[in-house]
Amino acid sequence: MMPDQPPRIHVCDDWINVTLPDRESILSAQASFAAHRQWTEIVPGMDSIAVRFDPALLCPDDAADRIGEQLGGAANVPERQNRDITIPVCYEGEFAPDLAFVAGKLGIDAEALPGWHASRKQRVAMLGFMPGFAYLESPEPCSVIGRLAEPRQRIPAGSIGIIGQQSCIYSFDSPGGWPIIGRTPRSLFDAALQPPALLFAGQTVRFEPISRTMFDEWTPAAR
Repeated sequence: MMPDQPPRIHVCDDWINVTLPDRESILSAQASFAAHRQWTEIVPGMDSIAVRFDPALLCPDDAADRIGEQLGGAANVPERQNRDITIPVCYEGEFAPDLAFVAGKLGIDAEALPGWHASRKQRVAMLGFMPGFAYLESPEPCSVIGRLAEPRQRIPAGSIGIIGQQSCIYSFDSPGGWPIIGRTPRSLFDAALQPPALLFAGQTVRFEPISRTMFDEWTPAAR
């Protein structure tokens, strides 16, 4: 599974953090851990994965040993089915306050930016910051886009941000410093559903430009 660099396992109270060398290793480990019921929570990150356990049922040393065993068998566990998903995005008006700024950084016309962004291959790297908030990464380098000089006090839910080769989707209204280039009418998190988050780590995402009229007329569909 990881021939070049062994995983680093760190135990802290009722959490175990495992640092891994690449995204594929993290996704494989996530699938392996999910196949065992002793973990109460599994949280994949950008370069590591955190696993929570119940100390009343499992002591830290035993938990770390089981993590090591399950990492060894991760290559034989199928990953969660990669359900590709299309996210509609309106790149117009107040939904895209930084569209011209980002287009200028890229050296393209503002009218061309929606097509440019929608054409980029995107993959969910992790969920974090708030429930359902998705960090997406593209293999295409794009280092010219940085954070805003002054973060906004409120970014509406559904807003699409971009920094470098990463995009993000805000699941709730929140402060933030990402340049915003569009907004989706889809809900990223619903506590009444199972799973509550629309996206998951490793999932392939395609953005689809829609008009303001289509945004306003959007009817939530079943997952």
